[in-house]
Parts: sequence; structure tokens; C-alpha cells
Amino acid sequence: MPRSLPVVAIIVFAALILALNAMFIVRQDRQAIVLRFGEYTRVINPPGRDEPGLYFKLPFVENVIVYDRRNLGTQIEGEAFVASDQERLIVDAIVRWQIVDARRFYQSAISEEGGASRLNTFTEAAMRRALGSATSNDIISGRRAALMQAIEADLNGSAAPELGVRVIDVRIRQADLPNETREGVYARMRSERQQVAGRIRAEGERDATIIRATAQQEAERTRGEGEAERARIFARAYGRDPEFAAFYRSMRAYEQSIEAGTPIVVPPDSDFFRYMQRRRG
Repeated sequence: MPRSLPVVAIIVFAALILALNAMFIVRQDRQAIVLRFGEYTRVINPPGRDEPGLYFKLPFVENVIVYDRRNLGTQIEGEAFVASDQERLIVDAIVRWQIVDARRFYQSAISEEGGASRLNTFTEAAMRRALGSATSNDIISGRRAALMQAIEADLNGSAAPELGVRVIDVRIRQADLPNETREGVYARMRSERQQVAGRIRAEGERDATIIRATAQQEAERTRGEGEAERARIFARAYGRDPEFAAFYRSMRAYEQSIEAGTPIVVPPDSDFFRYMQRRRG
């Protein structure tokens, strides 16, 4: 009996090794492909299916490669690109992507690190195509959002099918000029902006002058019409009562010509004071 204990222990140990080698767990946030002698056999828990759990494989015959099921990120830092205006730019970008075809991904990249490296190569080529057709002003500020969408569409049309991935988002985090050329380009950009501002101000002044001239013409016309109407009213009033009209004109003349404390020297029988010479007047 004691002699059989080592044999039993060896059998149990071997069975345990086989069992451990035959079982594997696929987590909720992972996907796995099963290879038999290096050849693809099946995929477990890919995006779009809910298949996490405990699985079995043939010991020592099949092996399992696990990939992330979540969104992954890769960065491009300090890459130099030449814009359409021949300005050299230093660009930092980030790409968010997901493995959607584990079989194709394994065949083209094998590991996640290999896939990220290949995707970086595709991304740099797509960025050169997109940024090479835009000016430095567009890349730095003007059309950055449109350029990022163009790069994303380019990757999904070329790299994604080949790698078995889907590019979710491309972000240009920073695009700047090299230190040796930055100040000169910024000076040129400021000069261009000042020219645009000067043109806009000149157009505004021109429009304001036209508006003021038009308003003044309208005011003069309205004032002339008012004076003409006033003259017609006075003429009608004077025609109805000439004596009152003469009296009114004299009162208006007194009001406009005589200020408080102002001495006036005129003959007492002057026609200017004829209404003051008569009690009834």
C-alpha cells in the first residue's frame, strides 16, 4: 500500500495539471481566440456577444490568446508634419480603437502591442495625407475638428479592415510650430489679422458715413417740410386776422431782441413800440 502512494500522487498531480491546462476563464471585459497547433478555431466573447465564463480546451493541443474587449488608446507624440503652406508642425495625437475581429487581428498583428504599433504607422500616414492638404492656420486652430474627422474616416477605410479593428476617435491634442520658426509665423499671422481688422474697420466707417449722410438728408427734408407747413399755417392765420398777426410778430420780435437787463435806445414814437403806445394795443 505505501508503495502505491507515490504513483497515486503522480496520477493526481498529472490529472490536476491536465485539468488546469484544459480550463480557462474569459472575463466580461476580455475576448479570447482558441488556436489549435497555431491555427484559429473559434473566438469567445467578441464585441456584440455576451459570453464570459468558464471554458475548456484540449490540453497541450489548444492554446488561448486573450485580447481586451474595451476601447484601447495609442498615442503619437512629437511627430513632424508639413502643412500645405510648407510650414513644419509638431503634432501630438491620440487614437481610440477597439478590436472587433479577433481572428483578423491575430493574423495581422498577433498581440495588442503589435496592433498598436501597426495602427500608429497607419495613423501617421493618414495624418500626413490630411494635414498635408491644410494650411498651418487650419491645423492649429481653424479646421482642426474637420481634419480629425477626415483622419478617422481614412483609418476606418484603410487600416481598420486590415487589422480587424474599429477606430472610434482621433484627437489632435496639440499642434504647434517648432521653436525656431514659431515667432516669425506668429508675427505673420498677427499682421494678417491686423490687415483683416483694418479692412473691416474701414468698411464700417464707410457704412457709418453713408448712414449718417442718409439720416442727415432725411432730417433736412423733414425739417424743410415742417418749416413749409409752419409757414403755411402762419400764412393762413395772418390772412384771417392781419391785425393780430402784426401784433404777434411784434411780440415775437420783443421776445427775441430784448433780454433782461438789456438797454435799448429808440425814439419813443418808433413803430417798433407802436403796440405799447396805445392802451388798447
